[in-house]
Amino acid sequence: MREKLKSYFQIYESEDTRKIFEKNEFQSNRLVSIVMIESAIILVIAWILNMLGIFEIEAHRMNILVIQGLLEIAVPYTLYKFFNGQKRWLKYVMVIALLLVCTRLYSILNYNVILIMVIPIFLSSRYFSKGFTVIISAISMLSLGIATVATVFYGIIDLNFLPSPADGTVITVKNGLRATLTALGADTSASLSRVMLGNFFPRLLIFMIIDMIAVLIAEHGHNMVLEQSEISKASSIVKAELNTANQIQNSMVPNIFPAFPDRDEFEVYAKMYTAKEVGGDFYDYFLVDDNHLALVIADVSGKGVPAALFMMATKILVKERTLMGGTPAEILEFVNERICSNNEAEMFVTVWLGILEINTGKVIAANAGHEYPLIYKNGDKFELIHDKHGFVIGGMDGIRYKNYEFKLDEGDTLFLYTDGVTEANNEDEELFGVERMLNSANTNPNADPEEIIKNIKNGIDSFVGNTERFDDFTMLCLKYQKSKS
Repeated sequence: MREKLKSYFQIYESEDTRKIFEKNEFQSNRLVSIVMIESAIILVIAWILNMLGIFEIEAHRMNILVIQGLLEIAVPYTLYKFFNGQKRWLKYVMVIALLLVCTRLYSILNYNVILIMVIPIFLSSRYFSKGFTVIISAISMLSLGIATVATVFYGIIDLNFLPSPADGTVITVKNGLRATLTALGADTSASLSRVMLGNFFPRLLIFMIIDMIAVLIAEHGHNMVLEQSEISKASSIVKAELNTANQIQNSMVPNIFPAFPDRDEFEVYAKMYTAKEVGGDFYDYFLVDDNHLALVIADVSGKGVPAALFMMATKILVKERTLMGGTPAEILEFVNERICSNNEAEMFVTVWLGILEINTGKVIAANAGHEYPLIYKNGDKFELIHDKHGFVIGGMDGIRYKNYEFKLDEGDTLFLYTDGVTEANNEDEELFGVERMLNSANTNPNADPEEIIKNIKNGIDSFVGNTERFDDFTMLCLKYQKSKS
């Protein structure tokens, strides 16, 4: 029981969430400061209305109320401004001071400001501390009783529940409740009982319900902050893991340029852009032997982590099988069989694989459902190579792929890409498309591979504008320089 009571009044706090709760408390202090200014305005308005005779409180009592109330507001508000609201103890000073002001108003204008006592209670719940709300609620209940007694001696009360006055009568008590009731010819004992039963106890019951609601709000707010903190913590962990996965994925593809500084027969450059932290595109280039260079570009179905895992498995299979020798068609058939044998996720990947014979410029390639390559030849412009597409890798076992050949002469350029390039869309849902890609590539078709990729990337960025990218896109470019002498 003791532990339960201790837990009930505990100010919820931990080192992990201290900053979150402190920020919330400072924001709540600001809210209370605004309410204090509004309360000061209400005090002044009540004083003016009393001077105009709308309220009938004795002038000296109203003057004392206003002066005391403004002082009770001025002191904590000054502290709030001095510390810029950045002290946790300010909530006790500010809310309790506001409670005192509300109590004074309620004691004199009982009938006019009946709801004012709930303000401190609900403001306390904004701090998301169940213990603090319980404390303020208990003080508010005590203040309610004190204010009810005080209003009997010098306030405005509704005696509508008494049998003697006419319906709707509001009586200003100037000489005490007993003298007023005697003047009305009412039984004072019975009337006092009815005051308690008809005025104080019903309000007390209502305020108890309000207190319970405020405590539940504070508890719920506190739990919500903790849940959000846990979600944020988990999100941070996931983000850190995704960043690590991104680093691992980037390390899986060659990204040091110039790629082969000791080879002057060709120049290669590639760039991968992921829509999320990790993606399903990949590229690769590597020497099979001293006279053969393999070029790979691929696009896995789907996005995110599953696609990235599938991508890494496919990339390893393609490279390892290529290094064993064979034609691109044979390599893709082997990879397809391996993928299909254990593909419970039913994912697939499009792959273009070409092997360049460096001393002749001859390229043998095979296409497993990938985009058409671009080629720049004879000082002309980039054009599509309309090669024959095979079926995607992982789509069905037993698929056969076909090789095809083309030749690169000195100064020719080969450009490979994934569908994220042509399917990049702008805010009007238009696709970048093949024609815009060709136009961007032909801005300076004889440029080095890095500049060609930059030109196409600039074309995409200009076309897309601020539209969020939804797909990965990857580009690989090779310029054939000359046969090694």
